[in-house]
Amino acid sequence: MSDEQDLYGEVKPEVRALAQPLFALSEKKLRERGTFLPHAAALTAEGGVRLVGAMCNTADGVASSMHILPLLRQGLRTMAHERSVTAVGFAEDVTVTPEGKAPTHAIKVHLEHSRGLTIELYLPFAQDTSGEITFGSTLSMFAPPEINAWDED
Repeated sequence: MSDEQDLYGEVKPEVRALAQPLFALSEKKLRERGTFLPHAAALTAEGGVRLVGAMCNTADGVASSMHILPLLRQGLRTMAHERSVTAVGFAEDVTVTPEGKAPTHAIKVHLEHSRGLTIELYLPFAQDTSGEITFGSTLSMFAPPEINAWDED
């Protein structure tokens, strides 16, 4: 086993505690609207989850992931510096290509733990012509950090 896999085994309950509400909110928005804007969450040292959203005004009045993700990343960095936070993460709607398969839409949950683990979880989904959404099996992989909440300034 690698050090990364060992660390994941140790913090998996915390990863799960943070990932579940992010997936749940994403799934809810998909069923209600067929899409969702990125949203985030932080796991407190006490084990509570704080959901985080961001809003912005754009010239055309329509926010996109490109506008929201930088605000969420900065908000999570600030939260980690100002409060006792164990892990942070965000969810976004992406296209992923599982090995040997065709590209598909997926909910991506990017999580960073204060102990140095960064992992991405992908939940593929498909929407049929009636609007019904079906979900596939979750994929996971270690990833480079995007939030960098615990980097020294």
